[in-house]
Amino acid sequence: MSIELYQLALFAVAFFVMVVSPGPFVAAIAARSAAFGFRAGFMMSLGACIAECVYVLLAVFGLAALAATHGWALVILRYVGAGWLIWIGWGLLVQRSSIIKAEGGPPVSDSAWRAFWVGALINLGNPKAALFYMAIFPGFFDMSALGVWDAVAILCVTLPIGFACDCAYAGAAAKAAKLLRNEVAIRRVNRVTGSVMIGAGALIAAG
Repeated sequence: MSIELYQLALFAVAFFVMVVSPGPFVAAIAARSAAFGFRAGFMMSLGACIAECVYVLLAVFGLAALAATHGWALVILRYVGAGWLIWIGWGLLVQRSSIIKAEGGPPVSDSAWRAFWVGALINLGNPKAALFYMAIFPGFFDMSALGVWDAVAILCVTLPIGFACDCAYAGAAAKAAKLLRNEVAIRRVNRVTGSVMIGAGALIAAG
């Protein structure tokens, strides 16, 4: 395995900041959990793990192949990723309204398997997740040296963090649907995560 423990630790912090900040997927989990209970949100969180596996494998092996032939492209990706983190962080700091609103209306079924596949498909179509994996990886890891065991190590970090955060939102929504629509509480979360994202982006850009 080529990844050092400190690299995994730094990546874990950045990944936690991404998944804990409210977004479309959190909105979907909140809506279904508030309507049908924690089990629905739990199954959506499990489905999201499939998307995490797909993104990690594509990022590790796709970017590793790119590094072997076009190393300069990874430098560009690193700056793109840093700029993206700073841009998202700034947006979280300055936005006035941050109340989560679920898109597409209320869920129409409480089927566990439906919730599972909905979670997988929503997360696969989440642009925030796609940009994170493809643009941020070069800032944390040597893409030319990554292999199978590195991918396993990264998944051992991303899956528990992502699943735990999603389940936490599902549990909160199931117990108190109004919690994730509290303007003051969500604004505070956005300020903290926005500041961390800007700091992480600056560190990545600095190399």
